[in-house]
Amino acid sequence: MIHFPRENSGNPASNLKLDAPAFVPKQSEETAEANSQSQFVATGIEKGKPKNVLLSTIRALVKNKFSEWVEVRCLLDVGSQSCLCTRACAERLQLRMEKVNTVVSCVNDASMIVKNCVKTSVANRDKSFKRELLMLVVNKITDFIPNKVINVDVDVSEFVSLADPSFNVPDKIDMLLGAEIFYELLRPGQIYAQNSQLLLQNTVFGYVVSGSVDQVVEDRVHCGLILDDDLNKTLKQFWEIESVDVECTGNTEASLCEDHFVRTHKRNKEGIYVVSMALSRDPSCLGNSKDMAVRQLNSLWKRLSRDSEYLSLYTDFLREYEDLGHLERVVESSEPPTQYYIPHHGVLRPDKLTTKLRVVFNASSPTTTGISLNDILMKGDVIEDVFQTISRFRRHKFAFTTDIQKMYRQILIDPDQQDLQRIVWKTGPNAEVSAYRLKTVTYGMSNAPFLAIRTLQQLAEDEKSRFPLASEVLLHDTYMDDIVSGAPDLETARRLQSQLRDALKSCGMTLHKWSSNSPELLNSSLSTDVEHSFSIDTDLSVKTLGISWKPFQDRFVFKVSISIKPSYTKREVLSVIARLYDPLGFLGPVLTRAKVLLQRLWQQRLDWDDVLPNPIADEWKEFVTTMKCIEKVKIIRFILTDTWLRVVLQGFADASEAAYGAVVYLQCFYQNNSAKVTILASKSRVAPIRVISIPRLELCACVLLTQLVQKIRSSLRLEISDIVLHTDSTIALAW
Repeated sequence: MIHFPRENSGNPASNLKLDAPAFVPKQSEETAEANSQSQFVATGIEKGKPKNVLLSTIRALVKNKFSEWVEVRCLLDVGSQSCLCTRACAERLQLRMEKVNTVVSCVNDASMIVKNCVKTSVANRDKSFKRELLMLVVNKITDFIPNKVINVDVDVSEFVSLADPSFNVPDKIDMLLGAEIFYELLRPGQIYAQNSQLLLQNTVFGYVVSGSVDQVVEDRVHCGLILDDDLNKTLKQFWEIESVDVECTGNTEASLCEDHFVRTHKRNKEGIYVVSMALSRDPSCLGNSKDMAVRQLNSLWKRLSRDSEYLSLYTDFLREYEDLGHLERVVESSEPPTQYYIPHHGVLRPDKLTTKLRVVFNASSPTTTGISLNDILMKGDVIEDVFQTISRFRRHKFAFTTDIQKMYRQILIDPDQQDLQRIVWKTGPNAEVSAYRLKTVTYGMSNAPFLAIRTLQQLAEDEKSRFPLASEVLLHDTYMDDIVSGAPDLETARRLQSQLRDALKSCGMTLHKWSSNSPELLNSSLSTDVEHSFSIDTDLSVKTLGISWKPFQDRFVFKVSISIKPSYTKREVLSVIARLYDPLGFLGPVLTRAKVLLQRLWQQRLDWDDVLPNPIADEWKEFVTTMKCIEKVKIIRFILTDTWLRVVLQGFADASEAAYGAVVYLQCFYQNNSAKVTILASKSRVAPIRVISIPRLELCACVLLTQLVQKIRSSLRLEISDIVLHTDSTIALAW
C-alpha cells in the first residue's frame, strides 16, 4: 500500500518531469524526407529493466460528429509539437477528416508523412475546461500503456480525483496531447508517494500519475508512437511462401538436460521418481525475491477478502497440497544461502466441472538482480505432436482416453533444490506471513514439461519387462498427462488398461477420467475413474487433445460458438479463425476460405481494431452465418476394419489463384477386395500476395502433399502397401 503524507502545491508546474513516448514511423512508402510542413515528436525511452515507468494518461471528453461528448484515453507528451488522434478513434467519433501534407519528424532523423487531420473539442469531466484542437491522424500512437498490469495501490483522500483511475491497467491510447496544450492543463499541486518514485501532478482532468515503480519487467525497450504491430509481422511471415524453415541442428541445451537427467534421477523406496533441475547459472545470481512475493500475496488477499468462493477454493487447494505432502512449511530459523520465492495467483474457471480454480506459480518473476528462476533453468527438449498422437489413436478398434492425475505433483524435486521453489502464504489479510517449499515438479517452471515427460519415458524404460504394452503407450501414445490409445481387440485393451494402472502405480501415479467407445472396457475401470457414464447420454462428447470425440458414435465432431454481430473487426476475425482448432485439417475447405478473407484484410492495411469495410464485411457475415454447418461434420475415428488385409494411401493436390492444398485418404482393403475409405488429414496454404503462376502453385501443392504423406507415414506406424498421389497438373509433373 502506498501512502501519500503531504501535498506540495508550492512547487512550480514546470518542475514536473514526464517521460515522453518515442515516435517510430512505419517502414513503408509513407516514409519521406521533410519536404513540406514539418512537425517534431520527441523521443523518450522506457527500458524494461530495472523499473517500470508510468507515463501520464488521462480520461478526457471529446466531441463526436453529433456534438456528443465521448470519453477517450489520452497520453500527455510535453515533447510533441502536435496533438495526435488514432484513425480508429476518429472513425469511431465520425469526425470529418481534412487533407494535409505534414511531415512528422521522429527518432533517429526518421520522418513520416501524415495526410489527414481532424478538428474537435476536448473537455474535462465537469466541462470547466474546453479547448478546440487540430489533431493529426495516425494509424497508431503506441502499444497498450502500461505494457502490463502494475501492482500499485494509490491511496488518496476522497478530495483527490485521478485523471485516469485505471492508470496501472494496460489499455489503448486514443489521443496524444502535445506541448500545444500541455501547459494549459497543469494546475498547482503535487503529491509525492512515500518510499517510491511516483508523483501525482494536478491537472484540469485530475491528478495524473507518473514515475517509476520497482517492478522488473521483460528486457526490452518500448518506443511509442507509430509502431509496426507484432501481429502484423507474424501474419506477414505466415503468408510468405518463400520463407524457409530453419533446420533444427543439435540442441546443446537439450543434450545437457538429457545428460543431467540421466545422471541425477532416482527412485525412492516408494518407487517415486526424484529429479533434479538443470541450471545454466549458479543460483547465487538470484537476488531477493521474498519481498516481491509478499507484496503480491498482499495484493492477492485483497481479492480473496472480496470473494468468499475464491477464498474457499484457494484455501482448499493449498490445504490439499500440504495434506498430500507436496508442500511443507519452512521451520528453520536460518535461511539457506540461496532461495527463490515464487509469486502465485489463481485463475477461476467456473465452466469446469472439477478443477474450478487453477493456481499459477510465476517462476518468471525477477529478483532484485533482475534475474528469475526461469532465467537460469534449462528447459530441455519436449517433442510431442498432437497430429501424430491423434493419427495413431485412429488405428484402434477399442479406443480409450485417460488422464494421469496431478502428474507433475507425483514427481519429487531433489531436496537440495526445493528451497528454489518457496512460496509465501498467510491465513488472513492481517495474519503473519509463513514460508513454504514446494517439493514436487511445479507448473510454471520452464523445465516442468521436460521433467514430467522425461520421467514418463524413464518409467517406460524401467518397467518395460514387466509391462511391455504399457511401455509402448507411455512412449508413443501420451501427450503431456493425456493417454490416448487402444487395442485391436477387447482382451488386449483390458490387459493394456491393467498394465497402465500398475506401471503408473509403481511410481505413485494414478489414472482417472476414463472414456472409451467400449462399455465393456469402461466396466473394467473403477466407477470413480469413469469420466462419464456410457449409458446415460449416448450423444455425449469428450475432449481428446482439444478435439471433441463422441465415444458412443465413435466420431470426431466440431462445435462452434460464434455470435452474429452487425460489425466485426480484423482482430475478431482472427479470433474466430483461431478458435477453429483442427490439427488434422478435417475442416480444411472451411479454414481455407477464412484464411483467404484474412489475407484480403491484411492487404488493405487495416489495424486490428478497425471495422471491416463493407464488401469484405458482407462476405464475412455470410461465412459466419454458415459456420453452424460445421456441427454437421462427423469424422469416423476408426480407419481400419476388423479383418483388414492391406492399406493404401491416396493423396490429392490442387491449387487455385487464391490457395493450394493437399488431402490424404486411407484406403483399407478387406475381404472380397472391398475397401473402406477414410480421410486422414489435409493441409492448405493461402497463395502469396505476390502473383505466382497457377502451374507453380500446383507444384507447391504437390510438395505440400509429399510432406503431408511423409508425416502421416511416420505417425501411423502401419505397414503401407502402396502410396498413390494425384495431381491434374501435367506441367507440375513435368518439372
